[in-house]
Amino acid sequence: MSKHTYKVIEVVGTSAESIDDAIRNAIADASRTLHNIGWFEV
Repeated sequence: MSKHTYKVIEVVGTSAESIDDAIRNAIADASRTLHNIGWFEV
């Protein structure tokens, strides 16, 4: 079995339009300083 280590952070996004836009905004902001974001949870 391969051993992996993951960094977990919490990011909160907002949008007046939809939850989908809020998620996209949060990921876009996080990706400016965090590189190689491979997955996320909602």
